[in-house]
Amino acid sequence: MLATPDISPEELQPEIQAALRAWRRLDGPTSSLLANLLLVQEKRQLQVDDSPITLRLAANQVLLSGLAALQKQDAEGAQILRWRFQDNDTLLMVAHKLNASYDQAKRLQSKAVHQLTSVILAQEAAVRQSRRQSQQATLEPPTYDQLYGITATQQILTKKLLQPEAPWVIAITGMGGIGKTSLADAIVRTIIEHFYYEQIIWLHVQADNQVRTKAILDDLINQLARRLYPQMSATTQPEQRQVQVRQALKAMPSLIVIDNLEAEAETAYLLAHLRDLAEPSKFLLTSRTHPPGQAGTFHFPLPELKEADAAQLIRYHAQSIGVNDLAQATEAEASQIYAAVGGNPLALKLVVGLSAALPLPHVLADLVQAQVRQIEGMYRHIYWQAWHTLQPDSQALLQAMPLADGRIGITPEQMQTISDLDDRQLWPAINELVHRSLLEVRGTTWQRRYSIHQLTDTFLRTEIVHWPQETG
Repeated sequence: MLATPDISPEELQPEIQAALRAWRRLDGPTSSLLANLLLVQEKRQLQVDDSPITLRLAANQVLLSGLAALQKQDAEGAQILRWRFQDNDTLLMVAHKLNASYDQAKRLQSKAVHQLTSVILAQEAAVRQSRRQSQQATLEPPTYDQLYGITATQQILTKKLLQPEAPWVIAITGMGGIGKTSLADAIVRTIIEHFYYEQIIWLHVQADNQVRTKAILDDLINQLARRLYPQMSATTQPEQRQVQVRQALKAMPSLIVIDNLEAEAETAYLLAHLRDLAEPSKFLLTSRTHPPGQAGTFHFPLPELKEADAAQLIRYHAQSIGVNDLAQATEAEASQIYAAVGGNPLALKLVVGLSAALPLPHVLADLVQAQVRQIEGMYRHIYWQAWHTLQPDSQALLQAMPLADGRIGITPEQMQTISDLDDRQLWPAINELVHRSLLEVRGTTWQRRYSIHQLTDTFLRTEIVHWPQETG
């Protein structure tokens, strides 16, 4: 059941009145079941079935909890509602018990319903805030401050993930650096506000050229099992583990995000097997490839930014890293960058960062002269330009960053350990790499963590440290 993102007293009070009137009825209107309240949904989870009597019981339990809280504020009002609806007294009988007129009893009842609505609304707000915080806590801090050109896309995909029917698996596809992970993060944060899924789980696929197809599915099942069944024994057989994961996802509507798929074979293999785990749960994938379509799945190729959106990104990012000239870039100046780089957000940020060290006309002319056609080649060219303009300490730190966990990042203390830089060397290096868009900043104001984009990681491993060759 999709909970309404925001509930006002004016919307809730008629439903509370309907629920009170239907206290003893099993055939009352749907609105009398208070089904859009998380309070009621949580009560329903404790029941063994969805029969009319259990649905009514869940609504009545919420009413009773509200009356108990109202008792502390207005004992008379709570008693009036118990007499009137729980005991099924007529309003005239309630008036006699109060030694009041019918009209007085009617006014007191109306006041009590209004107060009960406020009490239940406060209880609902507390439950929603708790779920919001617990689901947001499962997400890593966003690596973006502002996203451009995705509003319509975000609305389309959010709507599909909130509808109680197919597609059950949605794949956001596109080239590296296009913003797939950022878009998925923004979508999930929007969905959290609808209180549709009982839990949200974000899983990462580790980039490993040696791992493919079934091994990736097994790893994802293991990750899901650890999240869904923290007490599950490590000796549980893989087949049993998958059965239990499937049962949990069938019983509890969940949104599972699988981030960072690369090869077409692994994406296609997962799509073929995730459908069996879905419904009512859904899966949101990010992938560099666009595999053949399958029933119950929806592929959304994420395009490059349009020129106007790219210009906004250029100005915003330039302002955030202190490249003041580009922060005020004219349409013509932004158009020159777009013509050379295209609408890939990461590439645009890297070029803006590179302009802090080199004249922008030189950077753009060099790209044009290199006649780079493929996005991977363009990135390699930009990265090499950036690498040659870094200070030695910054190079030493960046070269060590593939050792970091790209999902959560590492602390400055850990960066010192892997780079052998002291305090006087470390912080200028961090500052330079952040301003050049070569380090991603995570965490909070009080505890920063740093990581690198997967494309940066790939460049360092293959072009600088040559780890694939050295590790075999």
